[in-house]
Amino acid sequence: MRDDNEEKVLIDLKRMPLASERREIAERRKKRFLLVLACLFFFLLGCLITRIFFPASNVIYNSGTAQSSGVGEIEQIMERYWLYGDRYEDLHQELEDKAQYGMTSFDFDPYTSYMSLEEMNSFSDSINRSYVGIGVEYSYVNDAALIMRVFKSSPAEAAGLKAGDIIVSVEGTSVAGLSSDQIKELVLGEEGTVVTLGVETDGVTREVKVTRGVVSFTVFAYTQDDFIIMELDSFGETTAQEVERYLDEFSDYEKIIIDLRSDSGGYQTAVRDISGLFIGPNEVYLRQKGIDGVEMVDATPSGSRKYDNLKKIVVLTSKDTASAAEVLAITLREKCDAILVGDTTYGKGVIQTNRILRNGGVLKLTTYYWYSPEGVSIDQVGIVPDEEVRMPEIYYEYYSDLEDDETYAYDSVSDAAATVQKALDYLGYDVSRFDGYFDERTLNAIDAYKSDHGLGNQGILDQETYTSIISEAQRQLADPEKDPQLLRAIEIMKEE
Repeated sequence: MRDDNEEKVLIDLKRMPLASERREIAERRKKRFLLVLACLFFFLLGCLITRIFFPASNVIYNSGTAQSSGVGEIEQIMERYWLYGDRYEDLHQELEDKAQYGMTSFDFDPYTSYMSLEEMNSFSDSINRSYVGIGVEYSYVNDAALIMRVFKSSPAEAAGLKAGDIIVSVEGTSVAGLSSDQIKELVLGEEGTVVTLGVETDGVTREVKVTRGVVSFTVFAYTQDDFIIMELDSFGETTAQEVERYLDEFSDYEKIIIDLRSDSGGYQTAVRDISGLFIGPNEVYLRQKGIDGVEMVDATPSGSRKYDNLKKIVVLTSKDTASAAEVLAITLREKCDAILVGDTTYGKGVIQTNRILRNGGVLKLTTYYWYSPEGVSIDQVGIVPDEEVRMPEIYYEYYSDLEDDETYAYDSVSDAAATVQKALDYLGYDVSRFDGYFDERTLNAIDAYKSDHGLGNQGILDQETYTSIISEAQRQLADPEKDPQLLRAIEIMKEE
């Protein structure tokens, strides 16, 4: 197969000249060569004189292909004269990366991007869920790492960590003021080693020792009553094999709930192979069009094994279901009559391909629109579920931070109060509004929560109270018995 990165070489076949013509051509070439040589001599002589007599005021830059643009000129100037250049171990690479980040940044295409080799490796690890760590997802709130999710069968689950717990320190080092990457560096380590976390639960801090292990899975499945519940976190290199192993294990079941709510996509090969397990071999699961407008049809592998035992499929979707996850969702709806339950999906209807660059970086480039087997585009509109079931409003909330000395009281207005109002309503406290206005009922609800959880400072919303309320809400959101979308899917499974 031809590599599109290869230079295309055209060979032009011409008439061979006669001997007399060849002598004339040779003479003309000799004269041109001597003329070019003379010009080059005088040019170099002029450059030398300029450098000797005017060294500071005249800077000569290479005019080769790599440096002929303004970008190359800026790079050379900064490498030579920038006051802060010595702050970088490899300034040339740093400037080159920044130039390529800018070159691939477009408001209308947030997916095309340049990635350094380090970023590409991190990106691949996030898709494949392959790293040595503890197996949690967290959100940084108020100088603490709030655990949003604990992966099944992970070291974190074995140690008893749960969604809603707050990591306040790692190996005795407070995480306050640290970035997410800095926290990640503290938590990750060699397989088999122990990391000690300071974990706060409902206002009480304890030490939790977690033995680091290989977190390398993208699928988790279990059975409930007479159906399978399968969670797909990502479409990585091993996801299709993981799905197949579970389907083999549960081959006596005829119903399956596929949870794609936290799945933001991954590799096209993975969704192709997984689709084949449900729709069979040589079946169209995807259509795509590139810049030339020509439609290409992608089919499942000829060796796909179809699990005919699966007669009823429900797919759970959310606003975060994107890319490859959307491909699988709409393919199962069109090909297997799957019922989609949840929220409208993200709406990523384009495909990126990776091109390795000479500097070791990677260009992630949007190259195709994709369409469902029936030709439907979901780009920027998403997939509307067959049954729209919303989660509690706090589920959709973005958690803002409160500073240590930041407080709110009766008759104030803030984003923090709006978040707390939604959280308290979900937790069963009497709240009448959700616009951030701190009214009397908000005051009473906050004070009631403080009394229930042993918190002081009645009458105000402070950082401690805010973090505690969000933590408790996250803990309950992770409870399957309080998940309205999953509960509705289970109801459908039980319907005749």
